Amino acid sequence: MTITIGTFTCNALTAQPFGYEGEARNGLTARTFQVAGLLTPTQWQALVTEYNTWRNLRIADEDTLSSGGVGTTINLTVTPANGLSVTNLQCWFAEPPSGDQAGAYISARVVMVDAAQALAVLLRTEEKNRQRTEALVPSLGTLTFGYVVITLTKPADTRQDGPQVAFTATGNSYITGPLKSHKIRQIEGYISSGTYANLLSWYDSTITSVPATGDWFPIAAPTATAEVIIDGGVKSTRYNVTMTVLEII
Repeated sequence: MTITIGTFTCNALTAQPFGYEGEARNGLTARTFQVAGLLTPTQWQALVTEYNTWRNLRIADEDTLSSGGVGTTINLTVTPANGLSVTNLQCWFAEPPSGDQAGAYISARVVMVDAAQALAVLLRTEEKNRQRTEALVPSLGTLTFGYVVITLTKPADTRQDGPQVAFTATGNSYITGPLKSHKIRQIEGYISSGTYANLLSWYDSTITSVPATGDWFPIAAPTATAEVIIDGGVKSTRYNVTMTVLEII
């Protein structure tokens, strides 16, 4: 049996290489490959060189959860071992090389992981964590503006411009202003249908016309932030928006 990592090759193995890491109950596992054996000084140097080259490129990669890609990998080939083999499999180093001197040889160990499977585990774990968090958020409904549906993450309804209370010269309370208030919606949520550009277009067109009684009129323009989410293993960008509208009396 021979293992090749990049250009490093070893056939003096002391352990079968195939294994797994992760949480098996939920299928959150990735294939691992353990390389353990006696290496000559030249082989040890070659293995360390392969690791250093990969490491120096990998550390400069974009954040894995942000990119949703495997980034820098190194090819692994294992000739048939107990009926199992892989050829030019894209891997990450799961553990860097380690070694103990054994006479003229180095007793070395390194662990590789299937990069695609490890990425799938990371993405699914992130998705599960988000789903657990969102399950704790109550359902507050949606609001629609033109072609845009906003799923609320905070209660929206409140009031403003109500009557004011002041003191008379003798220290008694008196009311100033009309005995009514405006209904407003301070909207915080995310766009679940349509786009942020659609929402801005709705705002631009709405403020060009005089509203009628009962219309909801924007008194604070939409603003947005973006976050990457993973749903069903699919990575997408979600726009969280804020906006204030007022019901015309």
